[in-house]
Amino acid sequence: MSENKEMNIIDNALNLALSDLENHGMQSDDAQIALLVRLSSLVPEHVFNVANMLRNDAELLTAFNSPKDAVVA
Repeated sequence: MSENKEMNIIDNALNLALSDLENHGMQSDDAQIALLVRLSSLVPEHVFNVANMLRNDAELLTAFNSPKDAVVA
């Protein structure tokens, strides 16, 4: 499976979760905070720390945010 396809699956799942929370009356900001808190509690601390470090990596963010049809080398 390509990285873009994997990112699309993750993006769709996150958007669905946020939409569901909002549809149940939660404000958008509160839904985002709740999702982040829940995700951070589901993974081991060392994994969360690595992800937190990687979120500041410009090259990685570019790859995550590249157009759906782009090929990431």
